[in-house]
Amino acid sequence: MKTKVMVSILAVIMLAAMAFSMLAACDTGNTPGETTGGSAETSGTAQAQDIGQGNTVFRFEVIDDEGNVSVWNVSTDEQTVGDALVAVGLIDGDESAFGLMVTEVNGLASDFEANESWWKLLIDGAEAMEGVSSIEIETGKVYAFVYTIGF
Repeated sequence: MKTKVMVSILAVIMLAAMAFSMLAACDTGNTPGETTGGSAETSGTAQAQDIGQGNTVFRFEVIDDEGNVSVWNVSTDEQTVGDALVAVGLIDGDESAFGLMVTEVNGLASDFEANESWWKLLIDGAEAMEGVSSIEIETGKVYAFVYTIGF
Protein backbone atom coordinates (compact mmCIF):
# COMPACT_ATOMS: atom_id res chain seq x y z
CA MET A 1 0.00 0.00 0.00
CA LYS A 2 2.76 2.44 0.95
CA THR A 3 4.55 1.64 -2.32
CA LYS A 4 1.44 2.54 -4.35
CA VAL A 5 1.07 5.82 -2.45
CA MET A 6 4.75 6.70 -3.00
CA VAL A 7 4.50 5.87 -6.71
CA SER A 8 1.37 8.01 -6.98
CA ILE A 9 3.04 10.93 -5.21
CA LEU A 10 6.11 10.63 -7.43
CA ALA A 11 3.90 10.56 -10.53
CA VAL A 12 2.11 13.75 -9.43
CA ILE A 13 5.44 15.49 -8.76
CA MET A 14 6.77 14.48 -12.18
CA LEU A 15 3.60 15.70 -13.92
CA ALA A 16 3.83 19.02 -12.06
CA ALA A 17 7.46 19.40 -13.14
CA MET A 18 6.56 18.74 -16.77
CA ALA A 19 3.69 21.23 -16.58
CA PHE A 20 5.99 23.84 -15.06
CA SER A 21 8.56 23.24 -17.81
CA MET A 22 5.91 23.66 -20.48
CA LEU A 23 4.69 26.88 -18.89
CA ALA A 24 8.23 28.21 -18.78
CA ALA A 25 8.62 27.32 -22.44
CA CYS A 26 5.46 29.25 -23.28
CA ASP A 27 7.20 32.47 -22.25
CA THR A 28 9.41 32.16 -25.35
CA GLY A 29 6.59 31.24 -27.69
CA ASN A 30 8.05 27.83 -28.55
CA THR A 31 8.71 24.56 -26.81
CA PRO A 32 12.39 24.28 -25.80
CA GLY A 33 14.18 22.63 -28.68
CA GLU A 34 11.63 23.82 -31.22
CA THR A 35 13.12 25.86 -34.02
CA THR A 36 11.66 28.21 -36.57
CA GLY A 37 12.22 26.11 -39.65
CA GLY A 38 15.95 26.14 -40.29
CA SER A 39 16.60 29.86 -39.93
CA ALA A 40 19.31 31.18 -37.64
CA GLU A 41 16.65 32.10 -35.11
CA THR A 42 14.91 30.02 -32.50
CA SER A 43 12.28 30.86 -29.93
CA GLY A 44 11.90 34.60 -29.42
CA THR A 45 14.74 36.71 -30.75
CA ALA A 46 17.70 34.47 -29.90
CA GLN A 47 20.26 34.47 -32.68
CA ALA A 48 22.34 31.31 -33.14
CA GLN A 49 26.07 31.70 -32.64
CA ASP A 50 28.56 29.43 -34.39
CA ILE A 51 31.04 27.80 -32.00
CA GLY A 52 33.68 25.08 -32.18
CA GLN A 53 35.44 23.32 -35.02
CA GLY A 54 34.71 20.01 -36.68
CA ASN A 55 32.76 18.18 -39.33
CA THR A 56 29.56 17.57 -37.36
CA VAL A 57 27.23 20.44 -36.50
CA PHE A 58 24.31 20.35 -34.07
CA ARG A 59 22.03 22.97 -32.54
CA PHE A 60 22.27 23.62 -28.81
CA GLU A 61 19.87 25.80 -26.82
CA VAL A 62 19.92 27.04 -23.24
CA ILE A 63 16.95 28.43 -21.33
CA ASP A 64 18.34 30.14 -18.25
CA ASP A 65 16.87 30.98 -14.85
CA GLU A 66 15.09 34.05 -16.24
CA GLY A 67 13.66 32.31 -19.32
CA ASN A 68 16.23 33.83 -21.69
CA VAL A 69 17.14 31.63 -24.66
CA SER A 70 20.67 31.31 -26.04
CA VAL A 71 21.39 29.27 -29.17
CA TRP A 72 24.54 27.84 -30.73
CA ASN A 73 25.41 25.85 -33.83
CA VAL A 74 28.12 23.62 -32.35
CA SER A 75 30.76 22.25 -34.75
CA THR A 76 32.70 19.27 -33.43
CA ASP A 77 34.50 16.03 -34.14
CA GLU A 78 33.47 14.61 -30.73
CA GLN A 79 31.12 11.61 -30.63
CA THR A 80 28.84 12.63 -27.73
CA VAL A 81 26.90 15.79 -26.98
CA GLY A 82 28.53 16.01 -23.54
CA ASP A 83 32.09 15.82 -24.87
CA ALA A 84 31.31 18.41 -27.56
CA LEU A 85 29.72 20.87 -25.11
CA VAL A 86 32.56 20.49 -22.60
CA ALA A 87 35.13 21.01 -25.37
CA VAL A 88 33.61 24.38 -26.33
CA GLY A 89 33.12 25.43 -22.71
CA LEU A 90 29.32 25.52 -22.67
CA ILE A 91 28.84 22.98 -19.87
CA ASP A 92 30.73 21.86 -16.80
CA GLY A 93 30.05 19.54 -13.92
CA ASP A 94 31.24 16.65 -11.80
CA GLU A 95 32.17 13.23 -13.18
CA SER A 96 30.35 10.31 -11.59
CA ALA A 97 29.90 6.61 -12.22
CA PHE A 98 26.95 7.62 -14.42
CA GLY A 99 28.85 10.22 -16.48
CA LEU A 100 28.94 13.99 -16.21
CA MET A 101 26.55 15.52 -13.66
CA VAL A 102 26.01 18.93 -15.26
CA THR A 103 26.11 21.75 -12.71
CA GLU A 104 26.89 24.69 -14.97
CA VAL A 105 25.60 25.66 -18.39
CA ASN A 106 26.70 28.78 -20.27
CA GLY A 107 28.26 30.12 -17.06
CA LEU A 108 25.12 29.69 -14.92
CA ALA A 109 25.51 27.26 -12.03
CA SER A 110 22.73 25.20 -10.51
CA ASP A 111 22.79 24.08 -6.88
CA PHE A 112 20.19 21.53 -5.91
CA GLU A 113 21.14 21.60 -2.24
CA ALA A 114 20.77 25.40 -2.01
CA ASN A 115 17.58 25.98 -4.02
CA GLU A 116 16.65 22.66 -5.70
CA SER A 117 17.92 23.93 -9.07
CA TRP A 118 19.23 21.60 -11.76
CA TRP A 119 19.70 21.42 -15.52
CA LYS A 120 17.10 19.43 -17.47
CA LEU A 121 18.35 17.98 -20.75
CA LEU A 122 16.00 17.90 -23.73
CA ILE A 123 16.35 16.33 -27.15
CA ASP A 124 14.01 17.86 -29.74
CA GLY A 125 11.90 19.23 -26.88
CA ALA A 126 11.50 15.89 -25.07
CA GLU A 127 13.23 15.09 -21.79
CA ALA A 128 16.32 12.95 -22.37
CA MET A 129 16.26 9.44 -20.96
CA GLU A 130 20.04 9.25 -20.53
CA GLY A 131 22.83 11.55 -19.47
CA VAL A 132 24.59 14.00 -21.76
CA SER A 133 27.79 11.91 -21.61
CA SER A 134 25.98 8.97 -23.21
CA ILE A 135 24.11 10.75 -25.97
CA GLU A 136 25.68 10.33 -29.39
CA ILE A 137 25.35 13.36 -31.63
CA GLU A 138 22.68 13.00 -34.31
CA THR A 139 22.57 15.49 -37.16
CA GLY A 140 19.29 17.40 -37.20
CA LYS A 141 18.57 16.93 -33.49
CA VAL A 142 18.26 19.95 -31.20
CA TYR A 143 19.78 19.51 -27.74
CA ALA A 144 18.83 21.88 -24.93
CA PHE A 145 19.42 22.47 -21.25
CA VAL A 146 16.68 24.16 -19.24
CA TYR A 147 17.39 25.65 -15.80
CA THR A 148 14.86 23.98 -13.53
CA ILE A 149 13.90 24.43 -9.88
CA GLY A 150 12.30 21.52 -8.05
CA PHE A 151 10.74 18.53 -9.72
